[in-house]
Amino acid sequence: MSKSRKSVLSLFALVMLTSAALTACSSNNNNGGSASPSSSSSQASPDSTAEASGNTADNGEPVTIQVAYYADEKARETFGQIIDKFMEANKNVTVENVGTDWGTHYTNLKVDLAAGQGPTVYLLDGPYIAQYASEGAIENLTDRLKDVKLDDYFGFEAIKNANNEYFAVPQAIQVNALYYNKEMFDAANVAYPTADWTTDDVYEAAQKLTNADAKQYGIGLANHFRYGWYTTIRQFGGDILDESRTKSTFASDPKVKEAMVYMKKFWDEGLTPSLVAQEGEITPNHGTWFPRGIVAMFYDNFARRLSNDQEGINYDVSLMPKGVGGVNYSALVANSWVLNAHAKDAEKEAGWKFIEYFLSDEAQQLNATLSEGITAKKSTAEAALSQHQGNPEHIKVFLDSMQYASNVGDNPLWEEWIGAIDPIFTEYLSGKITIDQLLEQGDKAAQAVLDKLK
Repeated sequence: MSKSRKSVLSLFALVMLTSAALTACSSNNNNGGSASPSSSSSQASPDSTAEASGNTADNGEPVTIQVAYYADEKARETFGQIIDKFMEANKNVTVENVGTDWGTHYTNLKVDLAAGQGPTVYLLDGPYIAQYASEGAIENLTDRLKDVKLDDYFGFEAIKNANNEYFAVPQAIQVNALYYNKEMFDAANVAYPTADWTTDDVYEAAQKLTNADAKQYGIGLANHFRYGWYTTIRQFGGDILDESRTKSTFASDPKVKEAMVYMKKFWDEGLTPSLVAQEGEITPNHGTWFPRGIVAMFYDNFARRLSNDQEGINYDVSLMPKGVGGVNYSALVANSWVLNAHAKDAEKEAGWKFIEYFLSDEAQQLNATLSEGITAKKSTAEAALSQHQGNPEHIKVFLDSMQYASNVGDNPLWEEWIGAIDPIFTEYLSGKITIDQLLEQGDKAAQAVLDKLK
């Protein structure tokens, strides 16, 4: 086995390590779909793909590509429409439409890419982009994007690497907001959250909203990087990694300690479900307790609206609260299209044409109807949300959050460093280690992973 093949295998062995961490980054789908092409899109055998591989997409000769993505069943219909419209405009390109759920999508990638195959164009959650790029699995798109007005779209700034290079194109954006149950706030006579709320306001409201006898908690503050500890640290103006994302600041940044002391109060005072109660509930499923009326508040992303709407609860959203003396921060994950670096030249050209089409007004307007994420084009997203009716009333908070949005510490070893420190937070929040032990152990665990970048 070649060194590059071993490298690819090692990369994709990590893909499922923290699958719970990003399942909700794309949507709320839990469907166990399979990689079956849409009935509305034509298929081609491996032989027909190989026959077209010597052609270029620009010369009009036939070429077949595969487009793979994750979405729930309803959203797959919309993706199918986008693909069909692309093929109508590009008669020589046949697209194999492979839409599955999140878990199946990444399982298929792990197997196919490790075998030197895989789809021509596929979706990646933003934090995975640096990992795949470092392994040479995906194409550098910087030159191809020279004629695209990047400022017209959300997400490019978040997925740009330290060398100002782009290996992906945003498909839909997920940002966090503070969800709150209006009926529970009214019953407790607590004023609704505002844009001026701080983390202290969240704490004080959680105290008033908690009812131990009724097993009602003021907030579902998850033991989770995006919806719990990493967001809290960023709210307080701190970070676990330095700006280069190569050195741990776990122990050296005083804001990390301040944020973690604050966060643990919620467990010590019973203002959020215990870690035992959260296991199998909040951590892997991100918010199942909020639509069931067990917690009054919760940090979550744009897609969480879908399950809330299904439950018919009366809720709204507000900007993420800032830490006292800290800043506003909203975790941003850009679900993004990437181009397989190992595809044939003709397939790459056709794949890029598909990505270009996806940035068009026609495709963006269709994409905006998915409701699973904020479509990338700013003007289209603003128009779509301005037409929204029903809950949440203040849905445009998600657009307002963009000015405070930033990625979640993305680097080529993102998944590995998250996985290394996550158990240490569990030990701390469960009271098994002290705050100083958390900082010391977390710092060593994070740096041990980051040292591999050298």
